[in-house]
Amino acid sequence: MSANDLFFKLSNGALGELEQRRKAYTKTFWKRFLLWWGITIPAVLALLVFLQDQPVPAIIVGGVSLIGGSIWLGIIHSRFKKQFVKDFKSTVIPAVVKAVDDRLSYDVNRGLMPEYHASALYPKRIDRLRAEDTITGVFGETRFSFGEIHTEYKTVTTDSKGRRQEHWHTIFQGLFFVGDFNKHFVGETIVDKDTMEKALGKLGRKFQSWNTERSGELIRMDNPAFEKQFAIYSTDEQECRYILSPSLMERILELNTRTGGAICLSFRNSNVYIAYTFKQNLFEPRIFSPSLKMEDVQLLMDLISLMSGIVEDLNLNTRIWTKE
Repeated sequence: MSANDLFFKLSNGALGELEQRRKAYTKTFWKRFLLWWGITIPAVLALLVFLQDQPVPAIIVGGVSLIGGSIWLGIIHSRFKKQFVKDFKSTVIPAVVKAVDDRLSYDVNRGLMPEYHASALYPKRIDRLRAEDTITGVFGETRFSFGEIHTEYKTVTTDSKGRRQEHWHTIFQGLFFVGDFNKHFVGETIVDKDTMEKALGKLGRKFQSWNTERSGELIRMDNPAFEKQFAIYSTDEQECRYILSPSLMERILELNTRTGGAICLSFRNSNVYIAYTFKQNLFEPRIFSPSLKMEDVQLLMDLISLMSGIVEDLNLNTRIWTKE
């Protein structure tokens, strides 16, 4: 089914009903907003006129109204959004997933944080995270899952006046994939994005070899194109070269090209883990504009196809090894 056909079908079903609710809500919301200001502004102006020498009461009334109105509208909006998102994800997203491939299943609440940690791709301390919207499938003999993850760490600074500020930094945001590789790995192999060597040349490669966040040694592969895109670390060089066969390196390069150079991988615990950096929150509907547009459907279908297609792209169903 094409994205256009699916969007038409959704618009005449679950999405159409949700859009009617959304439009009714936003209309009511703006009426309440205008009513709030329509009462507050005249009240403040009246106080300023009658109490010309005492502006404090007007300031107090304006401040209380601003805070109270914000809380009031915030509570109303939070309640609506929570239910709207729940209904959207229970009806629209599963339909999009099944339209791509009916072997896929969608779980709004499941997160892949255990798999994220097991991958060893991002060892940095996590202070805040969001992990949800996981899609699972079994293609041939290969079981796999992928879903949205956003992890962050916090730093605190103090300015010259002693004011404390918190700063949040993204560790990873995007789609995270885990698939069965059908081999118990003796060591771990990580295929990282090559940023240092691209920027600093041979000096950058020296810095890469000193990367304390990576276990094992920096490995040189006999594929110049692969070396240009990735830095490879492994605790077992022989196993690393066995895993990263010439054909698999070419397949990874193709996948990297399709994602705009936004992936890194690891091979651990008999699994392949792939992190695809992607800034957009894919499964969340909008509230103050159409919740889902045709181009959104196309993007979702393309990305679901891309991630589920990794099984074929990396030839995971070809059982070169058997688990020992």
